[in-house]
Amino acid sequence: MERWLALRDRENLTYLELSQRSGIRANTLAHWAWRLRREQSVRYEAPPFVEIVPTPDSSREPTASRIEIVLRNERRVLVDAAVDGDALARVLAVLERC
Repeated sequence: MERWLALRDRENLTYLELSQRSGIRANTLAHWAWRLRREQSVRYEAPPFVEIVPTPDSSREPTASRIEIVLRNERRVLVDAAVDGDALARVLAVLERC
């Protein structure tokens, strides 16, 4: 099933088009796509974080107290540098599954 769905992704096929090629019902293909995505999200572990601690540089003006995080799905999250790490980790885990 993974190979059929990979073909769908590569060739940008609809479930109906893939159904006609494979002989598998479109509803079955859609269900398996959902199931495989769900299994991947269950196996998903929170992304590793590296603590970044800015050091004051007296020769430069202070920088903004925000950081930008780019997720694997290309979504960007802009947060205040003082954000609670545990809360941020929970939010990022949810966003990664979307």
